[in-house]
Amino acid sequence: MLNREVAEFGVLRGGKRQERALSLPDKLYRDGAIDVDQWLACGTLRNMIMMEIPPSEGVSSYGQRIKAAEASTKADRAGRRYTGFQVQPDGRLVYPGGRLNRRNHRELEDAIFAAVGVSDRFEARWVNVQHANMLIRIVTHTESMPTLTEVSRELSGYYTGAKQMPPFALGVISTWLGRLVLHFKDVGKA
Repeated sequence: MLNREVAEFGVLRGGKRQERALSLPDKLYRDGAIDVDQWLACGTLRNMIMMEIPPSEGVSSYGQRIKAAEASTKADRAGRRYTGFQVQPDGRLVYPGGRLNRRNHRELEDAIFAAVGVSDRFEARWVNVQHANMLIRIVTHTESMPTLTEVSRELSGYYTGAKQMPPFALGVISTWLGRLVLHFKDVGKA
């Protein structure tokens, strides 16, 4: 029987625990600093961001099998039947008789606005770009993730003591994530 720690965050090999890549929200949830709703909102936002990142270009054939048929044509024909668009050999998508569906892009903009934006009295939408960039780094970075001290240092020059910086950052992050939870509950995602 596996213990709880191994089942949740790694596998024991040779007596050492193998760590998996964690983002800052994963670590905060593991430590009990944020609740499960906030952690799930981070996962939803991370998925939305990853869907907007363009796919990699891939590798060409280096000249082998030049006379062979294009390998992607079968998948392209099936994909066109299911999705209504066709993938060109250069990777472009062709939507016959329509425009690109930007639903995820709009939902991502709405989520970021819900977390770090505000409407003025004329109903214009304003987003704090510095906070939005930090939120995206917090949610997506696993290798070079920002620490709570770095978050405090980038967001405010007021807190200079080492003891004050992590609580300030945790409060800001918790506020952003609380707003995300409310947004995703409103749109039926969480």
